[in-house]
Amino acid sequence: MSTRVELKLPSRMEYLGVPDVVLLEIGGERGFSRRGLEELGTAIIEACTNAMEHGNHLADGLCIEIWFDLEDDRITVTVLDQGPGFDHVAWMPSEDLMRQRGRGILIMREFTDELEFGRYADGRFLIRLVKLLGPEADPE
Repeated sequence: MSTRVELKLPSRMEYLGVPDVVLLEIGGERGFSRRGLEELGTAIIEACTNAMEHGNHLADGLCIEIWFDLEDDRITVTVLDQGPGFDHVAWMPSEDLMRQRGRGILIMREFTDELEFGRYADGRFLIRLVKLLGPEADPE
């Protein structure tokens, strides 16, 4: 059975921790592994940062939406913004991996099982992150 939790947040950086807290709460209640949830949380923070900063340009009055779709073995998170998006097909990582900025997509790829960029039916840009999550197996 699938369950959806939806958040709508202002494009302000002080709200970046909210999706992570929600993820840990709802994922923990379902018995998903702590490590998997933390990895997905890191990817979600990157996606939300990009949506707020690059998509909505931190504009007052523009919000991002985050949808958590929970299934028995996975969580799918969709982040939507009102920006123009970017050419994700031609995107290439920088050769300078030590620079302070510009590693968000690499982090999202590393910490998810599936990563998709595109447009929602209403024209908003979306990032979809999927994490396969088994039961709690961590010793913590």
